[in-house]
Amino acid sequence: MQNLRDKLLKAGIVSEKQAKEAERDQRAGTQRKHREREEAVSAEEQQRREAFAAREAELAEERRKEAAKKAEARMQSERAHRLRQLVDTHRIREAPGEVNFHFVKRSGKVGRLALSAETAKMLENGAAAVVEDPGAPEHAVVPADVAKRIHEVDAQAIRFWFGPEKPIGFSDAGEG
Repeated sequence: MQNLRDKLLKAGIVSEKQAKEAERDQRAGTQRKHREREEAVSAEEQQRREAFAAREAELAEERRKEAAKKAEARMQSERAHRLRQLVDTHRIREAPGEVNFHFVKRSGKVGRLALSAETAKMLENGAAAVVEDPGAPEHAVVPADVAKRIHEVDAQAIRFWFGPEKPIGFSDAGEG
């Protein structure tokens, strides 16, 4: 069985030199097409890899943010638990008294506690502080040393304290 090249050579339409040149051109064209196809495939593969890497980076960032949120929520929960323990164990318990003591709540509203004259005097002298009670909607009065520990855990929980460093609760602009 003869191919077209052999038939053309036999018929004398093309010379041996022309046949070899055509064969070389055909081989070079095939190699070039093959190279171009490989380059196209490698470019597509490169794009796929870049897209995959970008997606992986996005997912990693999402996972990192989610872990940070969980850690923050856990810290907030631990902080609330410590505050609850401090307030429950050290609150000054007394029957409502005749002196109304006013303070600013976290919401900005004015709160009021009915205290005895002795407890009100302790608050005025800085020997006690009004703090948020995380376990109840009310506020509690605690001694100054406990107020200092509560301040270390959550400064916003203290609503009034005539403390040693800086009075808390006298103005809403200076609270920390």
